Amino acid sequence: MHLAEIFARDTLTTDRLVLRPFTREDAPEVHRAWQDERFIASAPVGYPYAGADLETALAWCTTGIEQRRLEGKGVGFAVVPHSGSPLVGHVSLFGADWQARTCEIHYWTAPWARRRGYAAEAAAAVAHWALTTQRQARITLQVDTDNPASRHVAERAGFRFEGILRSVAESRTGGRADMAMYSLITEDLTPAHV
Repeated sequence: MHLAEIFARDTLTTDRLVLRPFTREDAPEVHRAWQDERFIASAPVGYPYAGADLETALAWCTTGIEQRRLEGKGVGFAVVPHSGSPLVGHVSLFGADWQARTCEIHYWTAPWARRRGYAAEAAAAVAHWALTTQRQARITLQVDTDNPASRHVAERAGFRFEGILRSVAESRTGGRADMAMYSLITEDLTPAHV
């Protein structure tokens, strides 16, 4: 890996939001979001942060997510309104393949901020940034087919539905989960958005 094969440590803005690196001050709100029943229910089996303690949230906010960036694996953004607080969500890119110029996107919205369009706005901003300034050519997104809210976010953020990956992951209900596959590529960006 060359030094250039890491995501920049940037701050992004949208009409309503600031997407910035996490700080230790974010840990209590991250911890509170990780305790939410809906968050836990929609997290992949084995996801280490679903229901994790405050100490884990503090480590994640101060070193964990930044270490992933420094290793070239991805980047994470705290999502806050222009007013500065409270934290309303998180968007991250992960699984970066710098040779293929691809990565996957993940997002969550804090329970106190849902149904306001923040996740779609933030995911669209991060995807646009990655495709236009970070040398990425394709961003993928997998959403549990039983999570219509997340599918709606993907579509509102501009991702295109590609199909269903059948029985691709363990389900928290004990069976297997199908995942809806979405992607966004450079060519999907309209000239007005580039």
